[in-house]
Order: sequence, then C-alpha cells, then structure tokens
Amino acid sequence: MIRFTSENGIPVCVTEVKNRFGVYLDNDSLIELAKGTASRRQRFVDSLRQGGTLLFSLTNAADITGPQGASADAVRAFLDTVGAYWVPLELNPYTVADREKEGLIDRAPVSEGFMEAYFTRRAYDLSPGGTKVLDLSETFFRLGAVLDWAQEERDAIRNDARHIDQALRDRVTQTRIEYEKDPISLDHELPPIPFDTRRPATFVLIHLLRMLVVEAKAFQFKDNDGLDFCHAVLAAS
Repeated sequence: MIRFTSENGIPVCVTEVKNRFGVYLDNDSLIELAKGTASRRQRFVDSLRQGGTLLFSLTNAADITGPQGASADAVRAFLDTVGAYWVPLELNPYTVADREKEGLIDRAPVSEGFMEAYFTRRAYDLSPGGTKVLDLSETFFRLGAVLDWAQEERDAIRNDARHIDQALRDRVTQTRIEYEKDPISLDHELPPIPFDTRRPATFVLIHLLRMLVVEAKAFQFKDNDGLDFCHAVLAAS
C-alpha cells in the first residue's frame, strides 16, 4: 500500500509491501471485475484492505485506457475503490533482481519513477501552482487518476514496453544459439539457483528464462509475451 510519513517535518510518500500479499491482475481481469457484480468487487477490495496490495504497472495503466464510454467509467470507478492499497510495479525484472541482490527487499518491486511521476501529477491536479493545501489522506492515492496521465503518455509507455519485449526475445534467442552449440553453456549463462525468500523474483526470472531457452523450438514469441513474462516475474516479488 501507499502512505505518507514524515521526515524532519516534511511529508514523504512511501510504499509498503512487506507482510502483505501482492495481487497482480491482467487487464482482462481488471475490466471483468470492474464490469461484473458489485458484491464480487467488494470482496476483492475487502481482501486488499485486510492485508493485500494490488500490483499495478505502467503498462496496465496505458493499456487499460482502451475501454471507452461506460466501460471506461466502470474501470475508473473500480480502481478508485482500491484506495491506497496498491503499489506502482517496476516493469524491468532485472532492476528488481539487482535490488534483491543489494538486499533492498521491501523496495525491490516498486517503480520509483512511476511513483514520483504519479505524485507530481496528482499533487498538481489537486493543487495547481501550489494554491491549495493538499489532502494527504488515502484519497490522495486515487488509482483512477493514473488513467488520465497514462492516456497522455500512452505512446511513450508502449514504446518502452516494446523495448522490454524485444530485449527478452533477443536474450532468449542468443542464449538458445549458444545452448544448441553446447548445452552446458546454459548452466554458465543462467546457473540454476535454489529458492530464497529474500530473492523470489530472481529465482523466477532465472528459471523462467532457462525454461524459455530449453523449449524455444516449441513456441514462437507473440506480441506482449515479453511483458507477460515480466509481470509473471514481478508478481513473485
């Protein structure tokens, strides 16, 4: 979840994921919840408030701006009910793995860039030019407000997503080439590691990559497969 704390009398925005269960929903699931029964939505929100955190990435925000009219209104209203029980998810799994290696467990899955951009935009929307006193209660973190910003930055967000998608394809392709020459090379390039509660995303990242390399002949990459891969890794953190 997201909250404000105070450091030397200055309000500071922080995220908390420790001791809370993370929930990642793809956009189809988000839209289905938003347009489904009210009781089901309420059960989901109640579960978040009782100890959960919705993991929400920039690509979620950009792609979910697709629904229009009543669908868009339903999605926005649903996201607003989440309150402060969400965190901006870091999209690059290698960044998360590096943070885990450094021991930054609590901060590992959080996108600092997303959080800073959201805070700046939200503060401006609520107080243009600093003319009003900000309400720093839970309502400040209204998730539906992200959709306005994401719509404006949609092309840039999708461009970054395509780069991440292509980087994964290139990594798997190159590692597969070396694997076909010498299967032992995979253990040098991506040595298997035991599960460690301090590095869950790293464990999933390495073993999913190994699986993709070994089974590369059995499938072909489709658009957004790389993003689905990243979300799978990050949800584990």
